This record gives sequence, C-alpha cells and structure tokens, in this order.
Amino acid sequence: MKTLRPTLPIGCTLGAALAVALALVTPCALAQPAAAPPVAITAPDGRQPIRLLVGLPPGSGVDLISRVFAEALGRTLFRPVIVENRTGARGNVAAEEVARSAPDGNTLGVVTSATVILSRHLSRQLGYDPQADLTPISRFASLPLLVLGPPGQGVRTLGDLIELLKARPSTCGTPGAGSASHLALELLIRSVGARCDFVHFRGAAGALPELLNGGVEVYVEAAVIGLPLVREGRVRLLAVTSRTRSAILPETPTVAETVPGFEAETWLALMGPRGMADSVLAKLEAAAIAVARDAAVVQRLRALSAEPIGGTRTELAATIRAQDSIWGPVARAAGVTAD
Repeated sequence: MKTLRPTLPIGCTLGAALAVALALVTPCALAQPAAAPPVAITAPDGRQPIRLLVGLPPGSGVDLISRVFAEALGRTLFRPVIVENRTGARGNVAAEEVARSAPDGNTLGVVTSATVILSRHLSRQLGYDPQADLTPISRFASLPLLVLGPPGQGVRTLGDLIELLKARPSTCGTPGAGSASHLALELLIRSVGARCDFVHFRGAAGALPELLNGGVEVYVEAAVIGLPLVREGRVRLLAVTSRTRSAILPETPTVAETVPGFEAETWLALMGPRGMADSVLAKLEAAAIAVARDAAVVQRLRALSAEPIGGTRTELAATIRAQDSIWGPVARAAGVTAD
C-alpha cells in the first residue's frame, strides 16, 4: 500500500478538487445556489444568533450545503443561524467545539458521517468522543458515492468490474487512506471476495488524473466531484453506493442491486452538545425536518449533488449505531489510522 502525491495539473472540474476535504467539494461545472440574503446580527426579540459550526472549509461541498440549510433553518426558527467554519482534523475541530459548548441550543454543528463514525476507529488521539459527547438532532442530507472506472477498459457494468476484480488484483485508487471513499471501496472489495492493490493519493486532485488515463482501474468518489466527469464522458459510471437509486441519477443502478445489502454514503447531520433539554431538541428536530422537506431547499441541495433526508433524532441515533458496527471492522481491517 503506497501513497502518491498529485503529479498532473488539472482543469476546472478537477481543479476544484484541490479544496477537497473528505472528498467533498463543489466543482466548477455544477450550478451554485443563489447567495443567501444578509441576515440580522440578532433576532427581532434580541436573542443571539445560533452558531452553526462546519468542519470543512468555505466553498467546499459540505460548506455550501450547510449554508443552504442554515439559511432555511433560520427562517423556520425566526432566528439567525450563522455558519462558522472550524477546519481541521477531518472535521473533529468543529465537532469537538460543539461538544464542549453549553447545551443551550445556541451552538450546533453540521457533522459528517466520517467525523461521527470513522474518526472513532481511525484515531486514538481524539480529545472527545463524537458519539458520546454529541447529541443527534436530524440527518438532513446525504452525498451519494459513485463507483467509477476509466472509459476505455471495457468494463461497462458493476458485474463486469466484479469479475475483473475476482480474476486478478486490480489497481484501486483512493483520495487518501482512511477516507470515506477508501473505506467504501474496501467494503465493496471484501463484500465480493476480491483483491485490490490500493494506491492512496493525496486528495482527489491526484487520484482523478490516474483514473482518466487508466492508471487506476476502479475508484469511488462523491457525486459532487465525479458527476461532472461522468457527464463529460471522461469516466464510466458503474453504480451508486446508496441503498436506493439516487434522484440525481435515477437510471444508475445501486451497488446493492448486484451486491445485496451493500450501502455506503456520506451524510450530514445537525448535532448539538450532550445534555440538551428535550424541549430544545424537539424544536430543532422539527425545524430541521421541515427544512429538508421544503421544495426550494430540495432543489438547491440536489443542485449540489446532495439528497435531502429530513430524519428524526431517533432515526439518526439508530443510523449511527448501525453504521458504526459496519465501518468499525472495515476500518480496522484496512489497517489505517489518522494519527
């Protein structure tokens, strides 16, 4: 297993990947949401705005999705919701600040599945427990992952790819060891009993050129990055990793249609510190669900290659427990750490 640095300059679509964090950016080719109107510093009744901490940088896919969500959440709550970017440690800097905040509902966070689930298994040096110290409120969006191959290798379906992987070890690229894309591919390889020679690049900017020129035979990437390349015909889309077909790509089969039970996706959730009052949680949960189901928000999220969810806090807690039991063993078997 080796790590390669980016070697090729790339254009508009791939250049946006230089800002990738956990393989989530907004490429130039995607429509951007309209800029949010300015909001007041304080609510009409004088209450302070809600701080919404985001662990990825401004302009990233997660940041833009969070801003769409924050704007609509503020309208629903009749209270400003201000996004603050706290980057570092794969989202854990922001999540830890949320965990250590007062449980009054004034500081919340957009936490990704990679932060709340994978971090516990990839790092022994976290200063907090992302599951014990954060309170689930609502899972509001998911970002489908795409199984991609180079267009010229003769593999046209996921079944073709699986036959290839079983016949001989193939070159599997990732945007980094321990990334969501890497572990989704690890799970796929293990699910079908195949072998893979993993090559870990430093971000999608290094991996994608190798996929385009055939140096990498299979790659898993977030739709927000991979979809523009698919539309340009530069890569072959074999499947989506979500449990059901994506509304963004309704004609594309899921991995589960070939590998029953398979599911892997990155999702975003509204979470708060431990110890929040049930009355506060209930209000925030109801507002988050309403936002995720709003037609205008749905349209804006899908323009960013995200699928709205609008789940309850009980559903989010159950999802975290269920997925932790899946991804913990995968992360340990992959033998990677973030320390």
